[in-house]
Amino acid sequence: MNLRTLGDLSVEGVTFRREKVLLLLAFLCVEGPQPRRRLADLFWPDAANPMNSLAQHLVHLRGLGGALTEDGPRVGASLTGSGTQPTQDGGGLRCDACDLREAVRRGRPQEAADLYRGPFLDSLTIPLGADLEEWVFDTRETVARDARTALTTLAAQAAAHGNAAHAGDLAARALTLPGAPPADEMELPRLHHLLTLAGHPLAAQVEREARTLGLHLDAVQVAPPAPFAGRETELAALGALMPGQVAWITGHAGMGKTALLDALARAGGWTVLPGRADLPFGTLAPLSAAPPTSTHAALNALRDPQVRVAVDGWEGTDPGTQATLTLAAQGRDAQVRPGAALLITGRTHPPFDVDLHLHLGPLEPGDLTPWPGLHAHTDGHPTLVGAALRGQPLDLQFGARVRSYPDPVRDTFLTLAIQDQPNLRATRAAMNLGAQDFARILSFLTTEGLTTETGRAYAAAATRDALAQIHVHAALIHLQLARALPDEDAWPFYDRSRDLWEDADERRAARAARLRAHAHLKRGYPGQAAELLDTLPGLPELAVPHAWALIGVGRYQDALTRLTTLSPHDQQVSDALAARAVALVYLGRAEEAVVLADRISGSGPDAAHAASVRAHAARMREQWDAARRHSQIAADLWNLHGDDEAHLTELGMVARAQVGLGADPGTVFGPLLDRAREIPSARSRLLMNYVMLLGTLGQRPQAEALYPALMQALQEAGDTFGLANVHINRGVDAHENGQHTEAAAHYRAAITQLRGTGNTRLLGVALSNLSEIDGNLSAFEDALTLLASAGQQELVAQIRRNAQPQTP
Repeated sequence: MNLRTLGDLSVEGVTFRREKVLLLLAFLCVEGPQPRRRLADLFWPDAANPMNSLAQHLVHLRGLGGALTEDGPRVGASLTGSGTQPTQDGGGLRCDACDLREAVRRGRPQEAADLYRGPFLDSLTIPLGADLEEWVFDTRETVARDARTALTTLAAQAAAHGNAAHAGDLAARALTLPGAPPADEMELPRLHHLLTLAGHPLAAQVEREARTLGLHLDAVQVAPPAPFAGRETELAALGALMPGQVAWITGHAGMGKTALLDALARAGGWTVLPGRADLPFGTLAPLSAAPPTSTHAALNALRDPQVRVAVDGWEGTDPGTQATLTLAAQGRDAQVRPGAALLITGRTHPPFDVDLHLHLGPLEPGDLTPWPGLHAHTDGHPTLVGAALRGQPLDLQFGARVRSYPDPVRDTFLTLAIQDQPNLRATRAAMNLGAQDFARILSFLTTEGLTTETGRAYAAAATRDALAQIHVHAALIHLQLARALPDEDAWPFYDRSRDLWEDADERRAARAARLRAHAHLKRGYPGQAAELLDTLPGLPELAVPHAWALIGVGRYQDALTRLTTLSPHDQQVSDALAARAVALVYLGRAEEAVVLADRISGSGPDAAHAASVRAHAARMREQWDAARRHSQIAADLWNLHGDDEAHLTELGMVARAQVGLGADPGTVFGPLLDRAREIPSARSRLLMNYVMLLGTLGQRPQAEALYPALMQALQEAGDTFGLANVHINRGVDAHENGQHTEAAAHYRAAITQLRGTGNTRLLGVALSNLSEIDGNLSAFEDALTLLASAGQQELVAQIRRNAQPQTP
């Protein structure tokens, strides 16, 4: 449920015109839970019985299901989204003003700007008491200021990307935003800069307003320093530095050397001197009354034991300063050794012995605990952490530098950034670089603080987002890398470069897609394989793996249709025959499936599938001896090919047939479960078949006792289909025993597990059973239509025979 307060006051999708009731709800959303007495006095100060008036309005709010929370003397809005947790029933309320302020706080200016459709509660027509009216006006200005902040941030981003006109338009919107107070002395300089950059006519107006406030808009605006994060250990070590001791801080560019010195200066007692090479001894000049002209004079400034000097940037100092610092650090005798504590930063290791050497790298997750999610967002890179804490976009921190690099350096960095675990050999090949040139570029990127020693780009997600805005160049970078990577790793990069594929790329991309889909299937994620191959419907060479993926998600009819795209000759090849046979037997068309299976010969995986199809058909007819024999053949063939998972799974089917022949379930399943302990996916399937079989045989207490272990095994294996199957079977058990509430809970849990998997068959079963309990005949028919469209006509007929819809 969405409460709209910006521009108008309404509940989205609900016809509700009681303004004061909605005003009360808006107040609770913005201010949080409140005592009933405060609400009564604020909203009805002149009423004879304010508490009674409040009670009447709360009655109306309760009619908006899920909008209100009540806890004794306090009442609040059931607010969800924008950083709050949803209620247990999935209900709750969202408020656009609250969402806007949260978006600004979380650094999502575009989302905040889109939410501002007008001043807060601008459409109110009812009279308000003085205190409540003041609250409305104050909140209106606060929300509008947040929206202005978002628009100004967007304008600055546009300017940084060279889009001055768009930056000016956004700044103009920010300046003239309805509901906002006049821009203040903090806002006017920034808006003036953006408007002037675009040549916008409003720049003159801002200049006039600034003059009335006594502002000089030609002053250079400096961004305020970000809160200092982490480095407590380093600060403590440097704080303990004794007179006459020397410390050296090493770190690549952007690792926070200067920020650490700034923090020392703020703590007091340190004089920070930026390195400069324009004048001899120029770095040390601020320590003397007159600029030093010799090493001896410069050393004299470092003799005071009360002085603590930090020199920022060894590489940026002149030779005279370096010689002075070297002598000061070496201290060959008591007369030369100065008394000042000395700290130097540099990108390389110190050229002399020091008392303390600190190496700065990325911040650790623990350093950023006060800012949840910040480490994951920035990889702990100090420059990016500072930008995030200032609310600046991360891509702007590296973007200008990277764009200024020569093309090979820039594109090498971008190629590294699009990889989670960079393949350096493939990256070098993609860039067509020799080994020495590539090594030099890698070293440069590392010392510039853009990558780790292994080539992994810091905060690569921000670079990828920025690269995605340059569509053609991004596609070219991905394509070059895809061509250089091994087939099994290439698909994600081919997928992002489709617009630039050449004929040779299509053939290799198909191989890469096949391998990626096969990997998904082996990991037990047929939904991901089907989703991938659904995007390549026109490639006949992918028809068979696509069919197996569709079978894995229960789209058996779609699998048969996909196989018809093969040529008549290829449809008769054993792998296509095996896929068709499996799809048919799962559709209940056992006789057709067996006919196809009998046409498959040899001892390969296709023959194993054929044997499994024959076993499945025999189980459907309860011909247990034939089922056992064919399952054993399939298991032996999988064992021959070294597929332990398929081998153990098929042995589970052998055990099922043995139980049909009179064997004890525990006796035949027990050894298999022990063998499968190291193969979670196989063990979970064996355990599921065992538990389901116990239920079928009426041994419900034994089955119930195993359910916790079964659920844990399925979760460890990541088997969403298995979890859905268990919930459906448990739902059916409860359903048949008249325990409709428990059954409905299991069906809903199954639907949750199946969300996004594409398994039409299981989803249709869960939906039809749930709608039968709810007595929702329309939903029941919709679920059966879903199953029929997936080719599950026999299942539809079975459900209709067994259906007993409940009366609501």
